[in-house]
Amino acid sequence: METSQLMRVPAEVRMIIYSYLFDDGGHKQLKIQNAGAGKLPKSERRIRSRYYMLERSFHRRCYETTYRLETDGVSFCASVMRANKKIYEETAHLVYGSHSFDFGPHIEAVEPFLSDLTPASRKLIREISLYKRGPVPPYDYDRGEWRHVCRFLQEHGSIRKLRLTLQGGRPSGAWEGPEEFTASDLKLLFDIKHESLDWIADLTRIKGIEELEVLPDIQYCPPPSSTNMIIFAALSASIERGLTEFLRTQLRLA
Repeated sequence: METSQLMRVPAEVRMIIYSYLFDDGGHKQLKIQNAGAGKLPKSERRIRSRYYMLERSFHRRCYETTYRLETDGVSFCASVMRANKKIYEETAHLVYGSHSFDFGPHIEAVEPFLSDLTPASRKLIREISLYKRGPVPPYDYDRGEWRHVCRFLQEHGSIRKLRLTLQGGRPSGAWEGPEEFTASDLKLLFDIKHESLDWIADLTRIKGIEELEVLPDIQYCPPPSSTNMIIFAALSASIERGLTEFLRTQLRLA
């Protein structure tokens, strides 16, 4: 079999060439998102996994999509990776081993993206970012997708750092009921299997996490008028203290 001309170049020179062919624009975190409805590529030499998802709107329309890189200023010549096995291995370290991957709320893209990689390339990815929507109605429409992602990462991931952004709500005024939970309060809710913490049980299935970063995404919500909304408001106020402490304990990081 004919040897690629690139393989005749000294390794250190190849690394320089790769740095131009795989220009991350200085970004060490790459955003992977769902392509959206009606945005499937017309043709690809290498077909990415396609999957179905529900539209996040009143209509809840089901459509077929795939994932795509959404970080501005990044230019990867992915076709080079298909030249031969050796080039793939060298460039895989550059692409997957040198970046973290931010899926944000597009958690449906996690399994297809990682499944399209070789097992060796998957193991190079050590840090990902996920967004968890509020754990009570009407916010919790990602419950099934969240459980699915956690099970996949349990079986196929090698994540060492998880950056987790949690959706929260802050009412405009005071409300009757708990205003914030401590880690002990959350342990009680967890032990009695309160549905608002089901997502944490899913998260603890992921083994090997050594570092956890928790960030709040607090938005306005109306004054709580139900038990679920009281719990949501109190959970939201707990993200940076009690909830982070409880998550670290459950993941055995404390």
